[in-house]
Amino acid sequence: MVELAVGDKSRWLSMGEASRFLEVNEATLRQWADNGYLRVYRTPGGHRRFLREDVTALTSGAESPRAPVRGNSLGGNSLEGNALRRIRRRLHQDTVARQPWYQSIDEDGRVRMRLFGRQLLSLLMQENPAGRRRQRALDESVVMGREYGSEMAGRGVTLKDTIEAFIFFRTMVLDSADHGSWNRILDLADRMLLGVVESYQNRLN
Repeated sequence: MVELAVGDKSRWLSMGEASRFLEVNEATLRQWADNGYLRVYRTPGGHRRFLREDVTALTSGAESPRAPVRGNSLGGNSLEGNALRRIRRRLHQDTVARQPWYQSIDEDGRVRMRLFGRQLLSLLMQENPAGRRRQRALDESVVMGREYGSEMAGRGVTLKDTIEAFIFFRTMVLDSADHGSWNRILDLADRMLLGVVESYQNRLN
């Protein structure tokens, strides 16, 4: 947590404001804060406030102002940080920029795609769940895939290009994780992919 500077309240957003700005749910926003990617403080009433520049940085693809302070069960000290750096490097390479799937998405869509990538990483960073927690993670994966597919379909991106973009993010995550975590990552990713396909099918019906 950080302290709010006197007279500096305009720099801080409420939970609802930050969620609407990023178009993510509050649970995802809390997890990003808990992982150290958003500076946050609590009001005397216990409400979270988020630094505006951190929220903006998430949509621009800029480096997070803070490095994650937690380890994770997928190996290494920062799977999320490593994967994000890989994604940024690859997206700035000419070979990626020339790919049809990348060119088919407008700039606003790419911003949303980056946010989806962060949501994906946050889900995969969760400790290896068991029982009901594992089922909840799988269910959440399907819902996330549906949301991603629905948004890309709404932007006129073909199913082929959407899946290629998804595979790009999945590959970056796998490259950043130890091999012992791959089965769990692929299990969650497969559920997301099913959600993507389901969204496109629903638009055809």
